[in-house]
Amino acid sequence: MTADEFVQRTLQAHAHQLQRCREPEEAQRAVLADVLAQARPTAFGRDHGLGGVRTLAEFKSAVPVNGYEAFRSYVDRIRVGERKVLTDSDPYALLMTSGTTGRPKLVPTTRHWRNVYRGPTLYAQWGLYFRRLGLTSYAPGNILDMSWERAVSKSAAAFGDVLPIYSITKRPSSVGPRDWTPPWYGEPWFCDDCGDHPLYTRLRLLAGADVRVVVAVNPSRITALGELLNTELDQVLRDLRDGTLLGEPDRRLTPDPETAARLEAAHAFSGRVTLLDLWPGLSLLVAWNSASARYYRGWLERLAPGVPLIPFSTTGTEGIVTLPVDSHASAGPLAVDQGIFEFVPCAVDDAGAPLAAEVETHEPGDLERGETYRLVMSQANGLYRYDTGDIYRVVGRVGHVPRLEFEGRGGSVSSFTGEKLTESDVHAAIRSAVGRSSVASRFSVVPVWGRPPGYVLVLEWEQRSGPDVDDFCATVDAALCRVNTEYADKRLSSRLAPLRPHVVPPGTYSKLVAQRVAGGAAATQLKHRWLQPDDSLLHGLERLDRV
Repeated sequence: MTADEFVQRTLQAHAHQLQRCREPEEAQRAVLADVLAQARPTAFGRDHGLGGVRTLAEFKSAVPVNGYEAFRSYVDRIRVGERKVLTDSDPYALLMTSGTTGRPKLVPTTRHWRNVYRGPTLYAQWGLYFRRLGLTSYAPGNILDMSWERAVSKSAAAFGDVLPIYSITKRPSSVGPRDWTPPWYGEPWFCDDCGDHPLYTRLRLLAGADVRVVVAVNPSRITALGELLNTELDQVLRDLRDGTLLGEPDRRLTPDPETAARLEAAHAFSGRVTLLDLWPGLSLLVAWNSASARYYRGWLERLAPGVPLIPFSTTGTEGIVTLPVDSHASAGPLAVDQGIFEFVPCAVDDAGAPLAAEVETHEPGDLERGETYRLVMSQANGLYRYDTGDIYRVVGRVGHVPRLEFEGRGGSVSSFTGEKLTESDVHAAIRSAVGRSSVASRFSVVPVWGRPPGYVLVLEWEQRSGPDVDDFCATVDAALCRVNTEYADKRLSSRLAPLRPHVVPPGTYSKLVAQRVAGGAAATQLKHRWLQPDDSLLHGLERLDRV
């Protein structure tokens, strides 16, 4: 497939996705039939009597709503080589993501799922970008795609598995003609080994290119790129003038004094440089733009002033949920051709408790604008009636399909950059760090916005006992990296700041409770949280200091 044929394929896929929004019924019927076909001849299908199931009502009657733990024993059987456990199509890999219990979740991925579902949908997603840019052909260097990486999977032997295990954003190869295989797959900047400085390497290799769009799942990747351009500007200028990479000769590079002069002039004028100074043709940014990702909007505007931002699909390891088809700033229509989607009405601050197995669910056509719902999803990768814990608000419709904005996850989960930090993570890290030391049990981790964002560890600390508080906080930070691989990745790439301590004297938490009770709160409703949903605890401590 040529580069021009690739662009035409994306534009056609985008047009088809718009048609599905106008007429979703056929796509929904096809998905139901395919999901059932994948499930029937399996261990899961036999356990749930799916042999005679044909309708959605029968499927809902046969399969209870479940969290991931209900699937773990099935996945364990796949891990040792058993076939036809969850899907008729054999998995070729397991996709790893953080689990809310502190144990990683492993989601099977099959060639059928990639070729029929995820691959074609990515073509439709990129069709929107090319349509927005007005591009009918692609030239090398037009795209900086940071939404996934070529990567060698982690060794299965390291896990004792027969299948490779890696994250959804790291894929070593295409699995078929319908899978997502863009023309930049073989370009130098999209390398599978960019050394110890992958972000700088990509920036340098594309420094003289005509980049039109920068795409990332999380906006923190784009802000990290823009800040790197400024913090390493002297090195960038030297490399541009000399045709080097980090001061070393590189056969892929030649001197580029024109780009160096443009950046130097911009810096002399304003003291900083923007992504537009580097790439004057930059016309579009793509990244999540809802829930905690909305905090990045102002930062992105400073790094790429005037460049429009549209949302990436709402997607995770378990599957794609929404797929933007237009210029809405933060929400996209439900991807009706990706799975069977059910919804349970809930509040935005849903506590995150597991849904009841027989909970009544609503179908997409029944959702009401302005209301929030918790998502239950079935996809052809083997997760059936899976309680995702994700909460969506209906903000409108596209044709006959609800337009959904991601609001966050139920319960105590925090995610500035995709780290999905949980209370279990925090508790496990603290317990690991405490060891035999004498540390008070009253502590909380608080998300704090910044550049970059990060977390503050608030703890009651007897100043004359135990280890040094800074050393203890560093130990907790290292423990968080061990228990949460996404947190570790974001810390390593400096998208999350190091955990920092905020020490309060013993008895502070009790005073806070007393203050809230005095203000009218019911004491029985005041639950201590190891992981806070926002930074209001720090403001409460400030008020307490003023009393």
